Amino acid sequence: MSDSLKTLVEAVRAASQKLDGIIDRVCGACGNSCCHQGTMMGSRDLLRLHKGTLLEEGREQILREGLKRHAAELRTDLTALEHVAAQLPTKYKYKEEREKLGAHLEAWQQFCDFLESDFEIDRKTFSYLQRFSGIRANALRVIQALPGGTQMLIEVASQTGASFRLTGRRIAPPWCLFHADGCLAGRWKPVKCANFFCTSEPNVLAEIGKAMSFEEFVLGNFRVATEAELLRAVEVELELGREYIAPKIVVGASDELIGQIQESLGSELAFVEVKREDSPFMLSSREAYTLLDNVPEKMAYVRIHRSVNGGALYELAVSLDHLRIEGKSLPFYLFTDQLNPPTALTHPLWADGVMTQPLGALDLYAIK
Repeated sequence: MSDSLKTLVEAVRAASQKLDGIIDRVCGACGNSCCHQGTMMGSRDLLRLHKGTLLEEGREQILREGLKRHAAELRTDLTALEHVAAQLPTKYKYKEEREKLGAHLEAWQQFCDFLESDFEIDRKTFSYLQRFSGIRANALRVIQALPGGTQMLIEVASQTGASFRLTGRRIAPPWCLFHADGCLAGRWKPVKCANFFCTSEPNVLAEIGKAMSFEEFVLGNFRVATEAELLRAVEVELELGREYIAPKIVVGASDELIGQIQESLGSELAFVEVKREDSPFMLSSREAYTLLDNVPEKMAYVRIHRSVNGGALYELAVSLDHLRIEGKSLPFYLFTDQLNPPTALTHPLWADGVMTQPLGALDLYAIK
């Protein structure tokens, strides 16, 4: 490894540790954060997490243990609901409500059983994890439709330690299913979370801006990996299917690794286009979007450049985020020899304190 790459790896590790420390200190501290506003894990985010359990050692165990802790909390909530159900009027006109609530509570019970089981880690499993928000909403809808039902549930919750509480006249949303003493997804968290979409006080982006420079923040979003780990990431995505493929920006890959990745891409996709330029990578977000939006479905697009800087990464990330929102899984790979220091002007999204920063969900690698 060259001295410049050693310096980069050390800088990435230091910045990542600093960024993670701020996030751990601030996220959730507001008491009304996104972590408290229901699960933000969408279907495409679950694909990202599924992939993470295969690529990150220990992530599957963290997820399983956290979900089991959640199951215990959900059983406490279920007990409170069952207590309310037992007090429903026995008059005939409430028969339909009792039957509906019974079915919803049975689904709740089955969900808890599932969380505590040694379930298979696959796409079907992760799809099932999305069902809880619907199960909870259906049960509460029946309770809230009954005279005095909401108040009865809140009173029972206060006595049993269940999580139900009021915000205004409505029952507050639950904690994110994937949050238990921190985010169970780790760096595979939902894109909205990874991109620091934050409107709360204390505000995580404001705190990051106070403690980190633009250059540090860019470095903090990289992850250090070996060449074998990066190759494995590419191969796992190809094995799982196109919808799992995420664009990758890599600093410090050897020509041998780039060749191995091209070979892997070529074995799964119809063709691979490679563009090599002895110049820094620099495209505006509009230019990058137009270029990448026109990549044929069965083609991988590889660009190899001498360098890239944080501003260029921001522009690229904005375009890739737009493509992601449009549901496009893109086999795009940018390889550079080095990460250049920032210019005097930082990117406007950072300088203006915009509440979402587009690097968090991007696969940025520094090769050690």
